[in-house]
Amino acid sequence: MRIAFTIILNGINHLKHNNYYKFLIDNFDYWVVIEGASNNNGSTKWCKMMSNKWHKNGKSIDGTIDFMVDLKNKYSNIIFVESDGIWNSKDSMVNRAIEEIKKLTNKCFLWQIDIDEQWTIEQIIKSEKELINNGAKSARFYVNHFVGDDLITNGDYGGEADFIRLWDWRGEFFASHEPPVLINNGKNIIINEKINHYSYYFEDDVKFKDEWYTNHDGVYEGWKKLKKETIFPQPITYLFPKFVGKNSKIIKL
Repeated sequence: MRIAFTIILNGINHLKHNNYYKFLIDNFDYWVVIEGASNNNGSTKWCKMMSNKWHKNGKSIDGTIDFMVDLKNKYSNIIFVESDGIWNSKDSMVNRAIEEIKKLTNKCFLWQIDIDEQWTIEQIIKSEKELINNGAKSARFYVNHFVGDDLITNGDYGGEADFIRLWDWRGEFFASHEPPVLINNGKNIIINEKINHYSYYFEDDVKFKDEWYTNHDGVYEGWKKLKKETIFPQPITYLFPKFVGKNSKIIKL
């Protein structure tokens, strides 16, 4: 069995991007979606307090809920949990996903598919085979960080295989969401596949991260300038003024 889980707040743009919601419905036995805003506790305590402008009593305000409820009514393999106020942390959100999955099974290929990430079915099948062939419990991946329509980061920013996204899951809960580590996470391997991560692709996302993420002040202004830029590559500090890594650039595809 293959199950994906996603936590989401104001994710309507990503749900509709390349109709990726349909890919998740078609290629996973179940897709568990946990909706809502979270406080800056647990593994994401590095974030700021979230402004009320981004939610209404902890709920998405961009049409995400109506979209997901409509999908849930059409497809029997969607489990959608709407927030009941602000979640204590993202850790509590992912463990709520585990609670829902445990109602279905205690054994599966478990995938964390963030709402701004996109995979191919070939990548998923290959990764599951490699996980089992290596006797591993979890796998991490490389990432293409999209910061514009045809712009990605290159180098230290996103250059390491640090995105854990797949587990040979046997009923464990999460010890943390960032990084996503299960209790008894076990042997971890690198799989040479790249997630397309549309992390700074949509304007509303960039505005949100500029306000909510610590040390991301100025990202939105840099992103607006980047859209008009004609010369590439550019240093990563063009977009992330406080990033201290070396050899990181923004390149045009």
